[in-house]
Amino acid sequence: MTSNKGRYFSKDHIYRDLTIGLMLFFVLNPVVDWLTGSSRFNSYLIAGFLLFALFEITRRPSDVWIGLVLGLPAIAGGIVNANTPDTPAINLGPMILGGLFVGFLIWRILKDVLIGPRITSERIFGAICAYLLIGFLFASLYGFVALLDENAFSVSEKIRETWAAGDHSDNGGILTYFSFVTMTTLGYGDLSPVSSSARTLAWIQALVGQLYLAITIAGLVGLHIANQRGKE
Repeated sequence: MTSNKGRYFSKDHIYRDLTIGLMLFFVLNPVVDWLTGSSRFNSYLIAGFLLFALFEITRRPSDVWIGLVLGLPAIAGGIVNANTPDTPAINLGPMILGGLFVGFLIWRILKDVLIGPRITSERIFGAICAYLLIGFLFASLYGFVALLDENAFSVSEKIRETWAAGDHSDNGGILTYFSFVTMTTLGYGDLSPVSSSARTLAWIQALVGQLYLAITIAGLVGLHIANQRGKE
């Protein structure tokens, strides 16, 4: 029998593969925006990542049905979003569907990360992946808020000049940047929430980011200590 250990795209390395896929998405997103000058391809990238995430998560039999029920509509919504104008009415459905699927991924990963007898590299990848997915989810929420209210954020002069010229191709990258700056509580000041909905999302994300690091690291350290004591 051949071991799955070290093999790519095996059910033993789902979170490692998801983490790599998510990092590639974050790297390719601004590159594709710069090359194409269109935010449409960002929606295709999102749909592509959701398809990859669905492929990964459904390799566990226990996750097949819920993965398909949440993942397929999310992917379809991303493709629809890529081929239609950006309006609140059109974007609401894909955002909800994508948010539900990403929320399921976060819940499923954290369940594995925080419950179990020992620390493994896959558990560490899971913790990293869940953190990145939280940032990804909030970036999508910020994008919808900005679509509802173009004055939801106060931006720097450089970003304002770009938007005034009608160039919104890098909106996804800008809001992803803002999402992770907020979650890590860096706060550079070049992009700030102004509307009540944007401010509410920002403080919730900042709180979630700090609690996530505190609870997850504490949990992993506690497991490591328990393992070491068990060996003695």
